[in-house]
Amino acid sequence: MESHDMATKVNCLPFTIPSMPRLGLDDLEDRFRRLSLLMYDTSVPGATLEKEVYPYLAPGIEFVSPWRRVRGVETYQVDLAGARGGPRFDLDVSQLSVRLCAPRDAGRAVVDGTLYLRLFPRCAYPMRVILTYEFDLIDGGESFRITRHEEIWRVADVLRSVPFLGRSYDVFRSCSGYLFTGAVLLSRALAGRPAGPEAARDAPGARNAQGRPA
Repeated sequence: MESHDMATKVNCLPFTIPSMPRLGLDDLEDRFRRLSLLMYDTSVPGATLEKEVYPYLAPGIEFVSPWRRVRGVETYQVDLAGARGGPRFDLDVSQLSVRLCAPRDAGRAVVDGTLYLRLFPRCAYPMRVILTYEFDLIDGGESFRITRHEEIWRVADVLRSVPFLGRSYDVFRSCSGYLFTGAVLLSRALAGRPAGPEAARDAPGARNAQGRPA
């Protein structure tokens, strides 16, 4: 009888896995994909942002881009809403990954995509962008708050995506490359040093096949 009571007590013990969050990786990936598409689409109304984006922002969220760094949820929301008053753009997500950090109460999401700047009707100028989100899990892993949001893109891609300026930028890069090479050749000529293969042959330590100086 005692053994039966003991078995009953053991079987009634609660079984929990405290280290596993309620949200799985697939759930997190779906939510960050949705958040990115909402934030980087100027056709999305502000009411949708308030309902589906703002609840996931931490009070001290930090936003970082190649030319800006701001902190605070109020500033973040103002900038996000203000982007709807500028040039139109939208995002196409190519890849997305989410990783949780030990002890599985925080994580990082990385989104690789293409931002299409629609400066003119029926004209889209693509620009590759990488978005990173750092977040904390809350409510026992049932939800999360974004603590840091970073945009990573190259200034060169922005310049090349601007009409007319993009072509001028390519011409400028080509000209500057030739100018740099010409400046090197000119400095060698003024210093009395030959350029190209002759410079390598006359370099200190150069020797012929017999081991004697060339």
